[in-house]
Amino acid sequence: MSLASGITKIHCGTFDAEQYWRGQELAKLPGLVDRENLRIVSMMDELLFAFCNPTEALITRKAMNPSHKQYLGDIGFKFYNNEFDLDGESKETGKSMLQLISEADQSAFATLAGEKPELDPFAAIPYTKEASERHGFGCRMPDMDIIRRVNTKTYSTEMKEQLGLRNDSFIVNHSSELQVLGETLLRQGSFLIKDNYGVSGQGNLLVESASILERVVSYTAMQENKGKLAQFVVELYLDKACDFSCQFMVTEDGAYQLISVQRLANDEFAYQESYTPEPAFLQMLESRGYFDLMERIAKGLYKDGYYGHVCVDSMQLRNGELIPLIEINARKSMSLIKNQVDRFLTPAGLQGNLRYYSVTTANAELQFEDVLAAMEQSDLLYRPGKDAGIIPLTANTLTINRKADKPYKGRLYVSMAGRHGEVRQELHQKLSGLLSSFSLQVMN
Repeated sequence: MSLASGITKIHCGTFDAEQYWRGQELAKLPGLVDRENLRIVSMMDELLFAFCNPTEALITRKAMNPSHKQYLGDIGFKFYNNEFDLDGESKETGKSMLQLISEADQSAFATLAGEKPELDPFAAIPYTKEASERHGFGCRMPDMDIIRRVNTKTYSTEMKEQLGLRNDSFIVNHSSELQVLGETLLRQGSFLIKDNYGVSGQGNLLVESASILERVVSYTAMQENKGKLAQFVVELYLDKACDFSCQFMVTEDGAYQLISVQRLANDEFAYQESYTPEPAFLQMLESRGYFDLMERIAKGLYKDGYYGHVCVDSMQLRNGELIPLIEINARKSMSLIKNQVDRFLTPAGLQGNLRYYSVTTANAELQFEDVLAAMEQSDLLYRPGKDAGIIPLTANTLTINRKADKPYKGRLYVSMAGRHGEVRQELHQKLSGLLSSFSLQVMN
């Protein structure tokens, strides 16, 4: 769909929103910057097609792969998408999507602006209002200072206190506090240090020994000596059985709208997969007042000035205890995207697991089109009318780091559509084998 007439809503986004909320004055936890991973994350905006209908547009950093977009259109996802790269030939990720849109020539999206469509980003970050104003889009969002505040780990910690919940989290504002608290917690076992704006595997550090604590304290003190401010949340490492999350909306007038609950598979604190919980799990949550608590969190957020999408991370411990609030993410989420794909699959009686495949390869000739064709030939690709199949949700994430002279990383997001978990597991195994046939080493 290349014509952009009558567009009512524009989807776009930057998935590592936390780095754009984060102030330059804050100290960081030790860790390596993975440029290839950052480039992959910058391509994840393709996933937002799941929110689009034929009168809506998706603006992506790079134009979507034509074969991928054709396939999505064939199975029922029709939407407008830019046919040019917003960042030109660059592979650098310093500027967010919203900044790129705010700096784009006004003619770039002139055909979209006729009906004053609403700009609906994955997360409201700096430059959202500037992007809207430049191109004549509508934009309703809380003040940026409010958005920054409610997305901090300290805000989630304070919310636990306000709601009278079990709270294993401690707010730390200086390296000396971190040392004293850390030494105390190590006597009980391992603990986590969380960056105030950390996300999914980045900004979480597991401390299992005094030597690790000493290294973090020293690294933080060194930054403080240069004028940086320490702002961490420290919490005991709990004996977890499972992760799950709740997605809901807080409307502009303060109403609470429950959307879904999703079970999560995480690896080393990083998101790996979303899947539908069993009815018995949801009944257990209902009986323990989980959904009443989510509504109370929504009311607290609204009282503090926030409205919009929310994803609350939760867990259940091995002893059966619920930890209903780990942290609040005041934005859309991977699990919300999974729910959107499920809404598309529901009329066919199917459900999907949203997951990704991290790969490394030295295949400089790798093309997404070839992988798509191989999935079709192997009868793995989802088509309407099939009882099971795989929907590739991204394409550019697989090839953005492609190099001619050395191995590189890629990632492929998919939805495994089927009627039963066993079928989806079989699809997973077959796709892993197919990717290996392209000389792709699957890392997860």
